[in-house]
Amino acid sequence: MRRIFVFLSFLFLISCSSQETFRKTPVDQFIVDMSDVKNFTILLHDMDAEEHMFTANEYRHQYQIITMGADSVPQTKTTEWYPVSEAFFNLHSGDIGMEIASKIDGKVSKQVSPPGYSGYVGNSQYGQWKTNPSTGTSFWEFYGRYAMLRSIFGMGYYGPIYRSSYYDYRRHYSSGRNYYGGSSGSPRYGTYSSGVSKSNPSFARRMSTSSSFKSTVNNSVSRSPARSAAGSRSSGYKSTSSRYGSGASSRSRSSSSGGK
Repeated sequence: MRRIFVFLSFLFLISCSSQETFRKTPVDQFIVDMSDVKNFTILLHDMDAEEHMFTANEYRHQYQIITMGADSVPQTKTTEWYPVSEAFFNLHSGDIGMEIASKIDGKVSKQVSPPGYSGYVGNSQYGQWKTNPSTGTSFWEFYGRYAMLRSIFGMGYYGPIYRSSYYDYRRHYSSGRNYYGGSSGSPRYGTYSSGVSKSNPSFARRMSTSSSFKSTVNNSVSRSPARSAAGSRSSGYKSTSSRYGSGASSRSRSSSSGGK
């Protein structure tokens, strides 16, 4: 009888685990709700976590959704806070300010990208590459009617988008690896970038004033399938090679999050 009880308990635990694994994420629901929208971008705007001693911890996400209106005027919406699973929180704990889903010309992608990179930067419909005559470097500039995209995606916080960096991003994207830019130890995009601390002061304040929240975020990054070896604010991303090569493929991220 005891063996039967243990076996049934085991099956119950497996069932619970399976339900958690395949629970639909808010991002999945957005994609379903916008099935008739040809182009959109979903940014991870903010995240929060509350630890509880006797009950399950609570994890939350807030998103920013960018679409292009019928009159070709960019539209943006910041969502309410949504509860997410610990696995999904861990998966994207290093991705504040980043695209975590997009739909370009009807094709959906869940590969993480810097804001605006998947459908707007490098797209001649929205802008062009210009060359600085004094330095010879090429940088991206939106056409006047789309100039607001720079503000919508918070690009001013990250500095100019150079053609060389964009091509580096494309190389990583084509091989299924996330791109956070920057030099070794200093990511240009994502949770540990200086741009996020400027664009999202509320998140930066929580990271600096709440040791428990900071510890939760740092530990989540270290447990993420696409972890970047970031352990603290001082260490940041230890190296671009480890960040790009430590399981950041879209395939491994999708299989670990469930429903992705």
